[in-house]
Amino acid sequence: MMLRTITFLLLALLLLSPLHSHASGPVQLVQGKCPDSNKLITTSQKGLASKATLFVSSLIATQDAKSWQILTVSPLKKGSPYYSPAVSACKQKVAANSFLVDILVTKQSGKLPVRMHLFAAKETTGWIIWGLTTY
Repeated sequence: MMLRTITFLLLALLLLSPLHSHASGPVQLVQGKCPDSNKLITTSQKGLASKATLFVSSLIATQDAKSWQILTVSPLKKGSPYYSPAVSACKQKVAANSFLVDILVTKQSGKLPVRMHLFAAKETTGWIIWGLTTY
């Protein structure tokens, strides 16, 4: 009886807990290179949503997308499942000074929606979208 209860609880935990396996994939560099860590500035997210909107609009225009929306914009934190892939792509200083933009994309063809995450940092010249992941 005890073994059944433990088995049931483990299965329920696996089925109900969110899986972050999608986050372990590599971050694709948007411009083929990382931001210059010497030019990064610590800032609020002011202006980032506008930059992300322009970036996604141009990216989505070439895809099978019906609509999209920005769900959240937040600093990329060490506890995030996206932090380690960001460090792997562009080192810790860039990851620690980056923001994560979570976007939901609805496809034209009736397929399930796709989530996309943009990685952005602010340099002295303005916001740069430096990486992305999809799942």
